[in-house]
Amino acid sequence: MKFPLLVVCAAVACGAAPSEDSDTDDLSPTRYSMEMVRANPSLLPGVTPPPGVRVNGSARPLSSDDAKAKVAPIDRRNWLYDANQLGQFLTLADPAAFDKTDAADATYSRQPGDLFADDGKLTWLDVEQGYLGDCYFASSLSAVLYADDGGALTKSLVVPHTSGGKVVAYDVTFFQASGRKVKVEVDPDLLHRNSNGHVYYMRSTQTKPGYEEWAPSLVEKAYAKWHGSYKSIGGGGTAADAVYALTGRKTKSYLATDAGVVAAIDKAAKTGKPQVACTFGDHSGVKYPTGIYADHCYTLRGIHHTSSGDMVQVRNPWGPGAAGDAEPTEPPTADGNPDALFEVTVAQFGQLWNTVDIVP
Repeated sequence: MKFPLLVVCAAVACGAAPSEDSDTDDLSPTRYSMEMVRANPSLLPGVTPPPGVRVNGSARPLSSDDAKAKVAPIDRRNWLYDANQLGQFLTLADPAAFDKTDAADATYSRQPGDLFADDGKLTWLDVEQGYLGDCYFASSLSAVLYADDGGALTKSLVVPHTSGGKVVAYDVTFFQASGRKVKVEVDPDLLHRNSNGHVYYMRSTQTKPGYEEWAPSLVEKAYAKWHGSYKSIGGGGTAADAVYALTGRKTKSYLATDAGVVAAIDKAAKTGKPQVACTFGDHSGVKYPTGIYADHCYTLRGIHHTSSGDMVQVRNPWGPGAAGDAEPTEPPTADGNPDALFEVTVAQFGQLWNTVDIVP
């Protein structure tokens, strides 16, 4: 992944004003993420990125979105922002689409919705990766939300930005490689498919025709804005860097075949620590069964101890699928519910997954 050459300068010299919070900076060209430093260590010579393996990223197939095109629109009259209220939001610069094809397939617009769904919060099951190869980020976001369980990190991740008593934008907070935070301001303009009006990149599983939960989309949009464009984050990346951006904590990396990895996954789940597992690349020689994909990262949920052996619990960041999907979101399961939540044996995990990143 390539980033534009950034010139290092002091915040004052660059004209970047500090945020109201003493540990938080406003966005500027010198706010480096761990991903930027990994690509160009000279940006912050004193910072060492956490161990981690880069994946090329598997986007959620457009075919699965087409299958949802027939979902009936929601008759929702109590959303917070209807079409007549969307004009109160600022019109901010939007990150460019991944490439010319995406730019031709989708157009920025703002549609009625809320920051959060009816439950009033962002949850790990809300995350649905879109047609962008940032599974490393989507799975990390879901993992952090799962571990935080509605705590301080979740509540401060994306918050309304008000002016004159009205919400005019949203502030998304990440952690820079330096350890300080950076605040990225975004508006609710999202790329929507020209064919059916659906959100093109990351969206909430609660989003339906006629109603959008903006929070997951805005977190991804802010990450893209920080890095310059959707192209900068959509061609793969490293889960360790994404987890750091979301938590400010470095992960410990394991091979999926390590003797202590099952115990580490079990402990992390019980102590509320984010964890992500990524598969081997397309050219690794590993043959993947239906519903599990190469070059793809998954949220780890924990270990299910059964009488016949331990099972590793994972979630595909593509989110729920539909029966008959050409590229199903999970392997065939006994319950027949393609909700992206499934289990594999420890042996299968060691055979099909490559690395595991866990916040210790």
